[in-house]
Amino acid sequence: MTSQPRGAFYGVGIGPGDPELLTLKAVRVLRSVDWLFVPASAVGGGSYARRILTPLELPAERFRQVPINMSRDRSVAHDDYRQAAEQIVAELEAGRSVAWLTEGDPLFYSTFVYVLDAVQSLRPDVTPQIVPGVTSIHASAAAAGFPLTRLSDPLAVVPAAYGVEHLPQLLGEFATVALLKVNSSFDRLLDVLAASGQACDTLYVEHAGAPEQRIVHDLASLRGQKLPYFSLVLLRRRTEATR
Repeated sequence: MTSQPRGAFYGVGIGPGDPELLTLKAVRVLRSVDWLFVPASAVGGGSYARRILTPLELPAERFRQVPINMSRDRSVAHDDYRQAAEQIVAELEAGRSVAWLTEGDPLFYSTFVYVLDAVQSLRPDVTPQIVPGVTSIHASAAAAGFPLTRLSDPLAVVPAAYGVEHLPQLLGEFATVALLKVNSSFDRLLDVLAASGQACDTLYVEHAGAPEQRIVHDLASLRGQKLPYFSLVLLRRRTEATR
């Protein structure tokens, strides 16, 4: 008796919010796999990733929405990833193909890396096929015509909640600093930036690529506002040549 061939497992980046930023490969995979696993908020059940795919008109019955708790207590989220991994492995062992959808890129601050760890803890021989996606950093810079790097410029990418206090050091070492998910630490970011005395070109973007995208260059105008989770700040240190 021959064993059932295992199904293919994909990690698919679907970009930051604009469906037109989906790659041709991503569209092909999404239309061909048996199951589309999509992360959703554990509070309210909404899925930003699924909304991005609306124009593709993929069959609703192929979606498996997975609630993920995104609190700082990662132990709860890891339980969610483990449960999702068990479902994914069961489908793969039954010979069905599975794609895990993620905003941006699958290997860049995404849920996919945690799901992959959980899947491979159950089946170490599972090798995913990864479809890269456009990141929010690149989409934000493109929307505002904001140069990220030139020649040998170094670029730092830091989650704001963990990097704001290190901002003066980062601006001393890197030409451009990208601070992700600034919603919970934005006012503190303003204070640290002002205290650093570093002259910078600045850019704030929320919901990059989505219909509700907002671009602001004057960061101080946002002080005290309630900002969304999908928000970032780009800081480019001014040099004598750019002043």
